[in-house]
Amino acid sequence: MRKYLLAAAVAVPVATPALAGAPGPYVGIEGGVTFPHSSDLDVVLNNSSITPSTTATYGNGLNVDYKTGYDLDAIAGYKLGLFRLEVEGGYKHAKVKDLNVSTPLLTDVGTAAGVTATSADFNAGDHIGIKTLMANALLDGDFGGGFGGYVGGGAGRAWASFSGDDDSAWAYQGIAGLRYALSPNVDAGLKYRYFRTGNLGFSDAFALNGTNFTTAASGHYSSHSILASLVYNFNSRGEAPLPVPAAAPAPPPPPPPPATQTCPDGSVIAATGACPAPPPPPPPPAPVERGERG
Repeated sequence: MRKYLLAAAVAVPVATPALAGAPGPYVGIEGGVTFPHSSDLDVVLNNSSITPSTTATYGNGLNVDYKTGYDLDAIAGYKLGLFRLEVEGGYKHAKVKDLNVSTPLLTDVGTAAGVTATSADFNAGDHIGIKTLMANALLDGDFGGGFGGYVGGGAGRAWASFSGDDDSAWAYQGIAGLRYALSPNVDAGLKYRYFRTGNLGFSDAFALNGTNFTTAASGHYSSHSILASLVYNFNSRGEAPLPVPAAAPAPPPPPPPPATQTCPDGSVIAATGACPAPPPPPPPPAPVERGERG
């Protein structure tokens, strides 16, 4: 399990963190198979048929093997950049496969009852059921092409039902997964989870050959789960908006008007031109002729 989590932890930050989806809230459902570890339970045995009653403690007095079971949960969270914070409510269920009782415990029960004791004389029920409420913190990144991955862990509370009794304890889990965007809002994924509780205690009572016994068994529960997930993101992670086209360059300013000059006759011509020659002066008036005297 540690190898899987370490590999995922290395992969997520390296995989193009700049492409992480838009921040926002999300909800999802998950379900799949769980593979419980066998549970070693310490047992306190009380023989209440004699006065005073006797009590003895047996380390790993019971060993419980489970069949493959199912694991379901619902999640709600918020993504902010590369990080996700979420709340998870779940339920795990697995049937009991075998109950093995330690030789010292069988021997003492058989001696007190005066008959041979077997594992069948002890009651483990037919299943274990565990409800959970967990808070998870995850590192999440996109790989490109619609694919992404995440890794992290969580802690919370577990409520267990086993052998006709109930108890609760703190719990923690490690998580790693892959996801694929089916649409801008919907992700499908595959998730691995390692889960472990704190110490759980269960009481039971049975009789053998007229001798009454009570037991108090305690131990941890742990499991591996493989889950399929479907998550709805309220903030779309669609295609990036098209770039705004650059504004067309402004047209060049018009050329300045050519330099001009005003000629003596009032005409305006280019500064480099020559003014027209002035008109010739008018001819002088003709002389006045005087008449002859008679």
